[in-house]
Amino acid sequence: MVLQTSSAGQPCAYEPHSSPAGSGLRLLVADDNRDAAESLALLMEVDGHTVQIANDGREALEMAQRLRPDVCILDIGMPGMDGNTVARCLRDAMPEQRMMIVAVTGRAKQEDRALSMAAGFDLYFTKPIPLGELMGSLAQWRDAGAAASPSSPTQG
Repeated sequence: MVLQTSSAGQPCAYEPHSSPAGSGLRLLVADDNRDAAESLALLMEVDGHTVQIANDGREALEMAQRLRPDVCILDIGMPGMDGNTVARCLRDAMPEQRMMIVAVTGRAKQEDRALSMAAGFDLYFTKPIPLGELMGSLAQWRDAGAAASPSSPTQG
């Protein structure tokens, strides 16, 4: 069990679970705080995902273009190239790529959220990340893509 606090400061728990074989996503986690990136990557791996880590915006952009991850989780406040710039570049460079881009940041102002969403983010989380919400969003996005795939089985 992983303990964290809610936005109201109340303790809450997230229970990681292993996804069925083959149901994990390819993730890229980018954060200049190495401990934060490694901790999040570890939790994602426990949940059945394959994760690569970048520690700055330029590295994240290069890795994403090469690896074509399903999901990019980007810190906004990275030095050099910030997360908003990375998201914008990814959307411009890979318009055909089905990719969820998630913002993680210490910036809680509404104008920061609006700038990030305009840059191409799908989700915006203020640190500390609510893991249950993040994991639920990843599962919904994955399932929606599987349902839209022409090769997915139909229910009758």
